[in-house]
Amino acid sequence: MRIETAHPRELDARDWARWRGLRAANAALASPYYAPEWAQIVGAARADARICRIEESGYFAAQRLSRFSAMALGAPLADYQGVIAAPGAAISAAALCDALKVGRIDLTHVPAEQDLLKRPAGGDGSWIAETSGGRELYEAGLRLRRAEFVRQMDKKLRRFERAHGAAEFTARSASRADFETLIAWNNEQLARSGQPQIWAAPWVRHVIDSCFDARADDFSGILFTLRAGGELAAANFCLLGRGVLHVWIIGHDARRQAFSPGVQLARWLIGWAGDNGVREVDFGPGDYRYKRQLATSQRQLHWGALTRPSLSGAIRGGEYALRREIERFPAPRIAALPGKAMRRLDLMRALAV
Repeated sequence: MRIETAHPRELDARDWARWRGLRAANAALASPYYAPEWAQIVGAARADARICRIEESGYFAAQRLSRFSAMALGAPLADYQGVIAAPGAAISAAALCDALKVGRIDLTHVPAEQDLLKRPAGGDGSWIAETSGGRELYEAGLRLRRAEFVRQMDKKLRRFERAHGAAEFTARSASRADFETLIAWNNEQLARSGQPQIWAAPWVRHVIDSCFDARADDFSGILFTLRAGGELAAANFCLLGRGVLHVWIIGHDARRQAFSPGVQLARWLIGWAGDNGVREVDFGPGDYRYKRQLATSQRQLHWGALTRPSLSGAIRGGEYALRREIERFPAPRIAALPGKAMRRLDLMRALAV
């Protein structure tokens, strides 16, 4: 398997055309995170970005953190990772590692149908709201599946409007001020929980700003907002491409928490998607109640590492083995510790650029 590597800015028009063709021919690559624009935007922000040009198959995008390891390009921001290739394409993990000159490539969100991780270390599900039938069909189904949830949300919306005035939902908002408020809300939440300030990292800030400005046919950023009484109550920044609206950055005014403004906005944007020819809204992985309530299905994602015989590959394998053992503990809080520690470490590695 012949593989060449290059920075995204070094790919030519033929490469991007081939990339688009492979993506158009494979429905499993509809996520905006598989768009050429995503690779170009992240590449403009990271000098360590690399595209593996796989002669027989397609492309694989990564960021080479050191001589020991790499991650998927855009990690930890990218909720979908993997190869841009035809369905069933055989990809050698060792060959990719050789091409990038690393012992391993850490992946966190690879769709199960890609079969890239032959022996995944674990899995998660991305929550999907199917909207191809339009707003009315989705809402009718939601009322059947989640009657009490709908009743409660409708009641909260009426209370919200009595207290603050008519709710104003907006799609495709161009308000940079509202976008900055959304980022500030997220930063405040991270600070309260003691998490790393992901949105403050310079390369991350470049990526989200570029996505806000993106307006390509197959890749664009869309800001959804909920206002009342002239004040922003909730905002939701999404990526749109090839019939998929991917929910990315969400936030709300903590003073309006009792009215669930973020969930109100999420429900409304699903309806907007149904009205505008979007076939699915993807809320990404994470076992949050509002995702379970609004989703109609899940897409299985795998996490693990592509390796070749190496010290870094062996170390990662040992970490996964230890994690599996501890996750068998009957105490949920103890069982969750290794996963949290690994995710935090990976986050810090990706931000340290």
